[in-house]
Amino acid sequence: MLTLQETKDFLRLDGDDEDALVSSLIITAKELIEETLRYKLTEFEEIPETVHQAMLIVVGTLYEERQVAKDNKSGVDIKETLDLVRRMLFAYRKGAF
Repeated sequence: MLTLQETKDFLRLDGDDEDALVSSLIITAKELIEETLRYKLTEFEEIPETVHQAMLIVVGTLYEERQVAKDNKSGVDIKETLDLVRRMLFAYRKGAF
């Protein structure tokens, strides 16, 4: 599981102003990863680095692209990110829940 501090380091954030947002994005990333894997992260004895990196990618994308729709800017499509994450996690994915 990601910690708040390691996630802030990954996002290159200083200060505590956005801690609530980052914490929320960590939870969202965890849920998306578990949905993709079709099981809970707690089932791992040790979370593989690929899974860990996939979570950071999801958090990073959600954080960086949170204003795209609002500002009519073009950015990274979350569908592309989730496709990448699915590819990263394919080896760990269960056939069904």
